Amino acid sequence: MINKINNYKFSQEYFDTIQLYKKLHAEGTNKLSAEQTFAGYSLIPWGLKIKQIIDFTKSNSITDFGCGKALGHIKKIKINETIYQNFADYWNIEFVQLYDPGIREFDSYPTEKTDGVICTDVIEHIPNNDIQFFIEQLYSLTNKFLFVVIATIPATKFFEDGRNIHLTIKKEQEWNSIFKTFETKYPKIKTFLEFNN
Repeated sequence: MINKINNYKFSQEYFDTIQLYKKLHAEGTNKLSAEQTFAGYSLIPWGLKIKQIIDFTKSNSITDFGCGKALGHIKKIKINETIYQNFADYWNIEFVQLYDPGIREFDSYPTEKTDGVICTDVIEHIPNNDIQFFIEQLYSLTNKFLFVVIATIPATKFFEDGRNIHLTIKKEQEWNSIFKTFETKYPKIKTFLEFNN
C-alpha cells in the first residue's frame, strides 16, 4: 500500500475512519441496509460524462478509487434503453481496477497506474488533515486524467458517535483552489472536477 509520500503518511484518524466505514458496509445505517449502504450508486449519474472523458483522452483503463460495493461494475446497467454488462462494457475499455478500503474484496491498494482515476463521492469522507495527501495519491495513480465528484453539503448518514459521515465540507471555491495547485504540479494530467450540492 502506498501510504507515504515525502515523509507524510495517512493519519491515525484516516485509518480509524476506514474501520468505521467497514462497519457501515457490513451493518448498514439507520436508514439503509448493508446491501444498500455505499453500493456504488453515486457513479451512475456520471457514467456518460466519464465515457466522454475516456473517449476524449483515448483511455483504455480506469481505477475507481472508493468504488463502494461497485454495483455498476459488477452488475448489468441500463443506459438510454441499452443494457450493458457493466461500466467497462459501456465505456468500451479493457481494464477497471476497483479499490475501496471498506470492502474486503476491493481493499487491495491499486498496484499499477491506469489511464484514468475516477473518485465519486469519496473525498468529503476523508478527514480534513489527510485531504492533500489523499489527492496526491489519486494523481499518483493516473497517466491521463482524474475525474472527481465532491459533495459540498452534509450527508444524511452519521457515524455512531453522531458525526456526519461527510467529514470535510468545503465550498466549491476552496476545492477548486486546492485542485489548481495539483493541476500545476501535474500539468500532463487532465483534471475534471464536479460537485454535488
